[in-house]
Amino acid sequence: MMKWINIGKKLRNSKSKVNRGYALHRNFYLDESSHIYKQIKENLQKKRDFIANLGHSTFFIYFEGIKILTDPFLSPHIFGIKRQKPALIPQLLPQMDYILISHAHYDHLDLRTLRRLNRNAKIILPENTKKVLGNMHFKDKIELPLWRNFEEDSFNILSLPVKHNKGRSLLFPNTEVCSYLIDIKGTTFYFGGDSAYFEGYKEYGEKFKIDFAFLPIGGYEPRLLLKNVHMNPQEAVQAFLDLKAEYIVPIHYATYHTFPKFVKVEAPLNHFLEEISKKGIKNKAKVVVPNTLINI
Repeated sequence: MMKWINIGKKLRNSKSKVNRGYALHRNFYLDESSHIYKQIKENLQKKRDFIANLGHSTFFIYFEGIKILTDPFLSPHIFGIKRQKPALIPQLLPQMDYILISHAHYDHLDLRTLRRLNRNAKIILPENTKKVLGNMHFKDKIELPLWRNFEEDSFNILSLPVKHNKGRSLLFPNTEVCSYLIDIKGTTFYFGGDSAYFEGYKEYGEKFKIDFAFLPIGGYEPRLLLKNVHMNPQEAVQAFLDLKAEYIVPIHYATYHTFPKFVKVEAPLNHFLEEISKKGIKNKAKVVVPNTLINI
């Protein structure tokens, strides 16, 4: 199998492997001819720091030579619910240094995606979550309890509480939920995973210096059902202000919803842009729409 330098597997000569699990969903995946793949390849080759939105809460952060992938969900569907934006084929991603899982819900811990990634990476998970992976091999599997950190070389990560429902299924009812504060050579990234708004953001804003806050803005309707687990865009902006972060990166929108019609009905990005304009902080937003990247 041929490989790109510093990027994922070249798949042109193995169509059967590429299409395995994708053949019925041609409109839901992107190959090496896609713009996002070419952008990632070029930026890695030139060693330019970037944030790439691969859809939903799956973000590829490349900073100071360290490659991080968050909550990998690159499958065409979950239980028949189709994603609204196509996904880059997982095999096309380069080997990551760290894969972060914020919680075990199916749209954040997707076993089909994990199996297709280069797994010579360290995967960091909340408590009671390693067992969901079964015998799947990784360079290391690190369960990080809340308020505990893991550090090596230039990478330091701290697990922090959020307000979201635990568990994955009847088989795995006690998997924990967390967010992560990542420090790379003094630059900090807060990955919020999934959460309703809660007072903890104020505490984090007092305790930590945060440069980039990745906060969820979608999946909040119907509000009566979801207000205790997901923020709406206005609450996400308030969480950003509480965190006292330098920049906000909206995540968890325009790709997937348990109730598919709400992906468009919610219009979370529009409401987010209206809110940051109202608050006079448009210059603080780093908006990366799905399947694009920005340099940082």
